[in-house]
Amino acid sequence: MAKTHESESLIKKVLGKIFNRKPKPGGSDEEARNLSASYTEHTWQIDIIKAQYESSRINIQNPSQSHGLTTLEAIALLEKNGPNALPKAKEVTNFELLGRQFLNVLWGLLLAAAILSLIAFIQGTNTKPIIFSDLWVAIIIIVMIFGFCFVAFYQERKAIKAVSGFKNLLPEVSWVIRDGKETSVAASELVVGDIIRIKNGTRVPADARILQCAQLKLETSAITGEAEPIEHIKEAVPETVNIFEAKNVGFNGSLCVDGEAYAVVIRTGANTIIGKIASLTTNQNEKPSRLQAQIKKFVKLLGLPACTLGLIIFIIGGFVHKWHGWIGMLSRSFLACAIGMVPCDKTGTLTKNIMTVTNLWTHNDFIAGLPNLSMKNVLGKASLDDFESPISDVLMCMSVCNAAKFEGEEAIEIGQKNGKFMIDMENNNNVERKTIGQPSEAAMIKYVDRVMDVDLLRKGYNVVFEIPFNSKRKWHLMIIKNKDLKDGNAEYKLLMKGASEILIEKCSTILTKDGEISLNTEERNAFQNAYDTFGSEGRRVIGFVSKTFTAPSNIAFALEAENFPLKELTFLGVCAIMDPPRDETAGAIRNCKTAGIKVFMVTGDHHLTANAIARQIGLIEDIPGKKKDWDTIHGEAISHLTDEEWSRLLSHDYLVFARTTPEQKLLIVEQCQKRKEIIAMTGDGVNDSPALKKSDIGIAMGSGSDVAKQAADIVLMDDNFASIVKGVEEGRLMFDNIKKLLVYTMPHCFPQVWSIVLYYCFGMPIGLSALQILSIDLGTEIAPGVAMCKEPAEGDIMCRPPRDRKKNLVSKGLLSYAYLYTGQFLSIGCILSYFCVFWHHGISLSDLWMSAVPGKSWSDGNTTFHSNGKTFLPDEQDYIGRQAMSAWQLGIVFGQFFHIWSARTLRQSIFTHGVFKNPWTIGAVIIELILIGIFVYVPGINLFLSGAPVPAECWGVVAAMGIIIFAYNEVRKFFIRRSPKNRIVRMFKI
Repeated sequence: MAKTHESESLIKKVLGKIFNRKPKPGGSDEEARNLSASYTEHTWQIDIIKAQYESSRINIQNPSQSHGLTTLEAIALLEKNGPNALPKAKEVTNFELLGRQFLNVLWGLLLAAAILSLIAFIQGTNTKPIIFSDLWVAIIIIVMIFGFCFVAFYQERKAIKAVSGFKNLLPEVSWVIRDGKETSVAASELVVGDIIRIKNGTRVPADARILQCAQLKLETSAITGEAEPIEHIKEAVPETVNIFEAKNVGFNGSLCVDGEAYAVVIRTGANTIIGKIASLTTNQNEKPSRLQAQIKKFVKLLGLPACTLGLIIFIIGGFVHKWHGWIGMLSRSFLACAIGMVPCDKTGTLTKNIMTVTNLWTHNDFIAGLPNLSMKNVLGKASLDDFESPISDVLMCMSVCNAAKFEGEEAIEIGQKNGKFMIDMENNNNVERKTIGQPSEAAMIKYVDRVMDVDLLRKGYNVVFEIPFNSKRKWHLMIIKNKDLKDGNAEYKLLMKGASEILIEKCSTILTKDGEISLNTEERNAFQNAYDTFGSEGRRVIGFVSKTFTAPSNIAFALEAENFPLKELTFLGVCAIMDPPRDETAGAIRNCKTAGIKVFMVTGDHHLTANAIARQIGLIEDIPGKKKDWDTIHGEAISHLTDEEWSRLLSHDYLVFARTTPEQKLLIVEQCQKRKEIIAMTGDGVNDSPALKKSDIGIAMGSGSDVAKQAADIVLMDDNFASIVKGVEEGRLMFDNIKKLLVYTMPHCFPQVWSIVLYYCFGMPIGLSALQILSIDLGTEIAPGVAMCKEPAEGDIMCRPPRDRKKNLVSKGLLSYAYLYTGQFLSIGCILSYFCVFWHHGISLSDLWMSAVPGKSWSDGNTTFHSNGKTFLPDEQDYIGRQAMSAWQLGIVFGQFFHIWSARTLRQSIFTHGVFKNPWTIGAVIIELILIGIFVYVPGINLFLSGAPVPAECWGVVAAMGIIIFAYNEVRKFFIRRSPKNRIVRMFKI
């Protein structure tokens, strides 16, 4: 499931990053985004490089013998250009971070309320006895504010310490040629012009143009998104080739997985590709999240009317009674955002990032999965000869002509007879063994190892010559010695694997079950059909050939000598390799479509591969009779699109962006946001970090780079795209539950206001004390509020389209519901319960009118009160007044007891949703009833709250009104479900 990143803790999400600091860019934003514009070195010949970097004194014939920069020259350049380090964002001090937590409009309103309460208490000290309720109100509010802020500070401080990011990609030490000697220096001390040595297992310390290399393979997925290590060359490339497509430049942070090279440093620090990516990420102004914006809007929406209402009541009270009072403010909850678009990276997000052999093809035989055994040993063991030819030949070639190996394998003693190497299939068939080597070769030996032991198989063959694979030849060759012959010669077998379309041209025959036959046009067409079939499915097609020949027993094979056959070979078959989609991806894509979420695949892969994967996971589909709702676009065309073309492109529900670069991914996010879409960008590499940072919600994979995690808002710990869909559902559920929380809590504020209105405007005894208001807001309402946040989703939550970003959490419908309908029902119940106390004691309402105005008997505290021929002493007046306040308090709490059941759903009937579906609600209402019983009936506590036990008939009054509220909501939701578009019905939608 989706797990939020530490830098976005729960408290931080509730409160928002209030004090947003906008860092100054370290350079031109446009310059930073055009990452490849300033690179031309990849198009230069070696002699031009030597001339341009004259002080490096490059030896063209043997770069390892170059003189390099002198120590003094290197020191001067280091002082001039600065260290080879990435730019760092300014760290936030503890004081500044703590200050952010307090600079919140919501806390400001509560703090103002606390200050007003303190002022009221200070003014009240002039009267006897001193009323401490105002002081308690101020203390509770201040303690609550400080508690939340310190918790938020602790969580955010811990998250900031956890961020490391780009520095993990850079080596600490590098090998460099200076003063004619090869020595090690700190990577941070490298300068432009240094000649460096790139060795297997080390990271490239800076962007460097390759001068000489031997089978150099760099793993650049963190930069380019390519999963497979790329073989690099020293030759120049045409000017039309992009720096990201060039194979003669080693990017800063790339990992050398094979071979070695000498190269001249052409960029250091912030000027490298990864440095500019870092600038794209760290120099973006930290924007307020939609959650923060909605909180601010929410506070303004409810805070300003509350202040206005307080001012109106104050003015009315001033004209009628010529005295003043106070109005309390209540805090509100927060908003969750809806996701409308998910541009996601393919490798590692939609796919497993694991190369896997999925199919074999031999002469007219398509094999899906593992090959079937033609027979089984009586002992239940499998051997190579248990498979029919040419399957056995393909399996042998996959295993032997392969540089990958299993990690940590010990030698196993085994009997050998007639070339049969036997293993226990039941004990080894499902063992997942770690490998060392290129992913594609590792995939092959893993495939074979599922049906036989590769290590044991290899021991039966004597490899005497090998030509490793490279991108020019596109094949890998091994020669094994079968046996010595009596005439001084030996029998050899040549094995080759590589690009099928190249190997097929070297063959004249093809192996079948009945032996070799001529590779005629018909057989070539059959091969081409297999090739096209696998290629269209996104597979990488690897071919296998062999040739048995005779040569001298002591021959030294060499490619230059051409003393082994490379023509008239025998084609064995092919295997199809793919990075398979995650098992859950297709279902997750279907859920996204049902939920109306647009999913875009953004990848550095070829468009055919990307399209094939997109079809496999159901992202793009061609449905007869239905308008095409998808499109594919190459990365090179992205930057040339006009606004109209972008609008047309983004009107599609599903898109595949192929061959993209970091700035192009960022451009995609910006164009989506330009069209007011809420974007959740996913990725796992460094190249994704600018787009992750820019998007509304950046989602990084748990196994992704630290940089991606740093830039993201959320980290998927299980690296599963399906978790994003689950996260969307959870996000919608969160939004619904926040809205339900407001639906439940907002109406009870209205009777609180009415209690003051009766006092200020009609001169009646006040309906609620300040502590009673707090006992409701911070007591009885807390447990039900928590229960609302735990409410399970309604049945149609993932069948709705994404929420319109223009719609606010606090809508007109919600305000109408809270204050015009349900709030009024609650107020009526409170008022009736309040009056019921006076009726119980025989006090008429006409006598209560203006009885609490200063100078009148009820408010005096020292005189008697008369009504209906009865006389009420000051102590009796105080007790009845406290009873009336408890009756009002009971009206709110017991009314909310009934209201919570209908507030648990927005559309469904509570009976359809499940009355007892949320056990939290059961516990919450029990706590609510216990608390109100304590507040009203426990001596001492009720006196502290200015309350007293209420007459029994008050319970009946508030229960009747609660039932009316419940019935009203059930009827309202019935018509919303039945006639959702009816104009009158829409007036009652929340």
